[in-house]
Amino acid sequence: MNHKLRLGPIAIFLVVVAIILTTLATLTLATTNADKVMAERFAAVTANRYELEAEGQQFLRDFDAKAAAGAVTEKERQTKIERDGYTLEIRVSEPDANGDYKIEKWDLRKDWHADDPFTHIWKGADQ
Repeated sequence: MNHKLRLGPIAIFLVVVAIILTTLATLTLATTNADKVMAERFAAVTANRYELEAEGQQFLRDFDAKAAAGAVTEKERQTKIERDGYTLEIRVSEPDANGDYKIEKWDLRKDWHADDPFTHIWKGADQ
């Protein structure tokens, strides 16, 4: 007896499943890589901000020592620390008779300049 094995529909089904699984695996790999890159960027930004905060705290410690000694000038009441595009500005009030002061400004920011999307558009022959 001759029995014919028909693999047509099964073979097509397996090819479709293989294509779908390959596509899903590729998308998973791409998403994982993008998540890793974003996590590394976030870690770098966080480390940078923590370092700026630490420098700001050091400024306050130094200022506190000078305020306790009564040797603070107007220029020494403020500072501006910059690192990798981030800026920390600190300003403190004049110390009172006890050497106490207030932090008037503690501003940690990053200046952002958006690219003009219309810089590549032709503005005419006159320009």
